[in-house]
Amino acid sequence: MSAAGQSLPRPLAVAGAGVAALLTLVVGLPVITLLGLPGPPGSAGASTADAGTLDAWMAKQVPGSPLVGFGAVFVREGERNGIDPRALVAIAMHESVLGTAGSGAGIYNAFGWGPAIAFSSWRANIATVARGLAQGYIARGRDTLAAIQPVWAPLGAANDPTGLNSAWTEAVGRYYQDMGGDPSGSIAFVPTLAGDAQAALCPIGPWGGTERPVEVLAALSGLPVTSTKRTRQTTASGGVSDHWVGWTRCFANDLGTSAPAGDAAASRIASAIGGPGYADWGTTGGVLNVERCGIRFQLLWRTYVGGNHWNHIHIGARLVGYAP
Repeated sequence: MSAAGQSLPRPLAVAGAGVAALLTLVVGLPVITLLGLPGPPGSAGASTADAGTLDAWMAKQVPGSPLVGFGAVFVREGERNGIDPRALVAIAMHESVLGTAGSGAGIYNAFGWGPAIAFSSWRANIATVARGLAQGYIARGRDTLAAIQPVWAPLGAANDPTGLNSAWTEAVGRYYQDMGGDPSGSIAFVPTLAGDAQAALCPIGPWGGTERPVEVLAALSGLPVTSTKRTRQTTASGGVSDHWVGWTRCFANDLGTSAPAGDAAASRIASAIGGPGYADWGTTGGVLNVERCGIRFQLLWRTYVGGNHWNHIHIGARLVGYAP
């Protein structure tokens, strides 16, 4: 925590943290698209490395890193929370030399998160930091490394007596760039529905094929997922929720945000399921039901139907005709 009393979690500047900033990186590994849903270079939605690419990069830089082999976790948590996984790896490289330097090496904390919170595993650490970046930074408009640094690693912080924080943006940016990222661009991952968008939203996988389409739409938003399936059956309006685990052919995500910050994300989702005529839907919101590819999609935003949907966006998907 900074000397100014910043309430968001941030790393602790400890001996060894930032050591990676002194390393010279010369490797340029190929980058492939996550989920095959690329965006323009340097923007939110830029192509991200797959698990194998990340593992290869980490093994090349720090052969003994305990994070080698966790490339799939970086990708999954990055995708789930709308964060480019390359940025997560770059931060871990700078803060702890990929889990090998500083106090974090002994407490499963590659990011100095907390500061110095002990985790039960590297997997839990990566998941927590990805979620924290999404909710505490990206959702608040801090989606570039330069915008993240004043909160994550503020200059003059009491726990940074040697001034290591001054190198944070440049160092993390160098590693991010080495993996193909734009160090001055957004680290938010907001994929576009390129190619066969209809196929991306057709039934496939768990929950009667509704989980993957919902997750594609959630990733498109760039917002953190705050709720999926749950045991509570009814909505605030008395209906049966797509969130309910008792219904097996439907799925839902709630996305953490608030109005008007979530308007653009809601519009992206509305356009994906309803077409270009919904490009500005998020500014007014309401209840949007669209049937496509055998699924009834429901989008709730700026409405009290079904509960308070001014503090989150709801995406529900149910197979058409499913009513157990």
